[in-house]
Formats: sequence, structure tokens, C-alpha cells
Amino acid sequence: MNNYRITYELEDKSLQTQIVERSEAAARKEFKVRVKGSTITDVELVAENVPATKDQERDALATIKKLVEDLGPQSYLATAFEGCFQDAEDNIENDFAFSMKARYEAAEEELRELGGDYNAVKTDAARSQERLEELGRLVETLKDENRALTVRLAKRTFPEELRRDLWMMATGEAEESRARMAKAAHMMALCADNPACVGFKESVAEYRKEEKRAKEMETRAAALDALEPKGE
Repeated sequence: MNNYRITYELEDKSLQTQIVERSEAAARKEFKVRVKGSTITDVELVAENVPATKDQERDALATIKKLVEDLGPQSYLATAFEGCFQDAEDNIENDFAFSMKARYEAAEEELRELGGDYNAVKTDAARSQERLEELGRLVETLKDENRALTVRLAKRTFPEELRRDLWMMATGEAEESRARMAKAAHMMALCADNPACVGFKESVAEYRKEEKRAKEMETRAAALDALEPKGE
């Protein structure tokens, strides 16, 4: 837009006014609408590339919208301008500077940044996973070494003769408890028709006690068996 200084005569007076328009012809036309009964004596270009007024922006937008609407909703222009008219209205009314291009470029830049962040996080996660797996293997190795060391130390500090004696004692205790369990089970079977009798209840208690004892002795025997020298 250009800013024009118009000098004119009205009622024997020489006056001036300024009008912002696209061309001198458009400025002269706008002047005749504004000031009736006057005669233009001079038109001077004061400045170029002057911002249009909001009313001019609104009129131009209305013209463009009407042209696009006349092409129909399926036209290429209607598709290209989708969302642009609302941005234009907001810019005019609120002195904003929105544009679909700027939004697209900003979204594209944000996407690139997010992609970079994602790749960095993915790389860090892969490294962390590798380190975690490495530490897991190290822990298992240390556990194996600890178990082997415990066995070796136990074998060296635990006399073999004593180990065998204790193993025989634990095994014998377990066998005796199993025998008493069988006896208690037999008594429970005899008293099955009268579960409220004292004999049935005592047999149940005896069976449970001996079962617990047998399991404890068998566990101890198994531990002692693991300490048996294996041809070292």
C-alpha cells in the first residue's frame, strides 16, 4: 500500500488529506467517496509499502473468501486455504501474526527435536540394558563362586567322619519319624468312623509332628550329603 497526500479545493479553501491505497487511481476514487463536492488539485506520493488499515484488510479478506467460496468446497484453493481465513481474521482483530506456514515449520522443527531426543533416549536405554545384563551375569557368577567357595570351605573345616555320623543320625531320625507317621496313620484309619474320639485326634497330632520332624531331618541329611568329598 502507498500513502498519498491529496491537495484539494472545497468552498474556496485549499485543503490537504492523506489516503492509504494501492495506487493513485484508487486513492483518487476513495477521496471522491469521502469528500464530495471538492476538486483535487494535486496528488503526491508520500510513502510506499505502508501497512493497510484494518478496514482495508477486512475488505480484502472478504473479497478473497468470496472468490474461493464461488469455486466450491472441493476446489484446490478451498483446500489450500483451509484454516487460513480464521488465522487472517484473528491477525486483523488482535494484531497477531499467525500463519499456517509458520505453524508447520514450528511443528516440523519440534518433531525434529523430539526425534533427536527419542534417539538419544533410545541409545541410553540400550546402553543401560546392556549394562544391566552385564551386571546380572556378574551377579550370577559371584553367586556360583560363593556357593563353590562355601562348599570347599565346609569340606575343609568339617571332618568327614563327623559328617558321616551326623548324616547317619539325621537319616535314622527321619526313618523313625516316617515309621511313627505310618503308625499314626494306621490309628487314624481305625478311628475313622469316630473322628471325635480321643484316639483319632491324638493320632492326627502325632502324624503331623512326626511329618515335620521327618522333613527337617531329611533336609539336614541332604545338606550333609552335599558336603561329601567328590574325589578332590
